[in-house]
Amino acid sequence: MTKTPRQPRRVFAAALALAAATVLAGASGAAQDEAPGSGHDSSQPIEITADTLEVLQGDKVAVFRGKVDAVQGDMLLRADTLVVHYREAGADEESLGVARIDAEGNVFVSSPRETAQGRRGVYDVDAARIDLTGGVILTRGDNVIEGDSLRMDLDSGRSRVVGAGTGGGGRVHGLFVPRDADGTGE
Repeated sequence: MTKTPRQPRRVFAAALALAAATVLAGASGAAQDEAPGSGHDSSQPIEITADTLEVLQGDKVAVFRGKVDAVQGDMLLRADTLVVHYREAGADEESLGVARIDAEGNVFVSSPRETAQGRRGVYDVDAARIDLTGGVILTRGDNVIEGDSLRMDLDSGRSRVVGAGTGGGGRVHGLFVPRDADGTGE
């Protein structure tokens, strides 16, 4: 009988720990009511698919690369690379879960009410907030807002778009399409 090397067991154990952390993400807030108008529950599990996964157990980080999709309830976060920062369980299982997800390259976020895109993004799971930067486009129906950065508060449903600032001369640009009498906007 051949002896199995220890390294594959460690990788498997790290991947298993990450999977448990991903499934149990946000378990501590599961009983909270959603804020009016937000429609997103950040305590739901996060399912991630990608071409590759690298787990850095000592850093409590998992790096997903290639066509990465992270789905939480009815929200999708897509990017070229996602770096998932997770907490290990302490004395209680309440602390286990995903704390933050960093997104890099072709970042796209969608929910039933809106979509947003940018070059980089951070989903702070604990704060229920998504920040996007770099060529940001926020779309809701036919309405489009462009800027340099976007902050989406998932609890309140409030979004804030900022231009490139005085140094860059960039401004926020919005296109708002009024609805016709029949409510179609056409």
